[in-house]
Amino acid sequence: MTGNRQIVWLASYPKSGNTWLRLLLANLLYADEQPVNINDLPLPEPRVVSRATMDRMTLIDSSLLLRHEVDLLRPDWTRRMLAQQSGHGFVKTHDNYRLNHDNEPIFGRDRTMRALYVVRDPRDVAVSLTHHYGCTLDKGVMYLNESSASIGPQIKRYVNRFDDVLCNWTEHARSWLEQTDMPVHLLRYEDLLAEPVSTFTAAIDFLDLQVTPEAVARAVRFSAFDQLQQQERDTGFRERLKSSTAPFFRAGRAGAWSGVLSAEQARRIVDAHHPLMEQLGYL
Repeated sequence: MTGNRQIVWLASYPKSGNTWLRLLLANLLYADEQPVNINDLPLPEPRVVSRATMDRMTLIDSSLLLRHEVDLLRPDWTRRMLAQQSGHGFVKTHDNYRLNHDNEPIFGRDRTMRALYVVRDPRDVAVSLTHHYGCTLDKGVMYLNESSASIGPQIKRYVNRFDDVLCNWTEHARSWLEQTDMPVHLLRYEDLLAEPVSTFTAAIDFLDLQVTPEAVARAVRFSAFDQLQQQERDTGFRERLKSSTAPFFRAGRAGAWSGVLSAEQARRIVDAHHPLMEQLGYL
């Protein structure tokens, strides 16, 4: 059952390109002559981050538990779910990588696990957050910079996914990039925009996926922002929040923050994240 299994965590801070990465993978592995439906991705996702599924199978109401108590349950829950998995599984998460009080990773440990981590200039992330959550720019900057910040009423104690993101942008990125429990490959959102074929190919090679260059080129073409924007105009997108003030696939550009953030707002982000921004080529 586990011989050809591989679990790939698709991790990122919110609004950094995680959905785009999932669409690239879905169009690579499952598209035929047409792009995949953005509202019905065929990408197999083990339900290891589904709170509702865990509650049903364990008969535990996790809404009654504190976060650290839920974190104690998650490694064993992940093992149980992965025991049922064969082939490739791709799990989206915005959670930070952390250990629970038993010193176990909340994601569990499994020799088949790998991670793709998508990072984006935090100044552009702040702008995207404000549109996604329908909040002010100052609130978006605060959320990005402060550990344990809450952006608004959408962030509740009980949600269906284990995606709490109780850390700032630097803490989130370092938690994934500096952990040693599983191999991790870094993708910069800006590189996916500028050189999509070569950047995506590097991620595919990291996962040892056997695909043709033609399939990669088609996946990139099918996942182009104009294609995604057209689908959203035609059918809507279920991941867009009701409070959002813009389409989910809004712009797909790098550096747009410079015409939106004030000098003081941009400075607050740089002051909070300067070392990692410099390390990742954003300064």
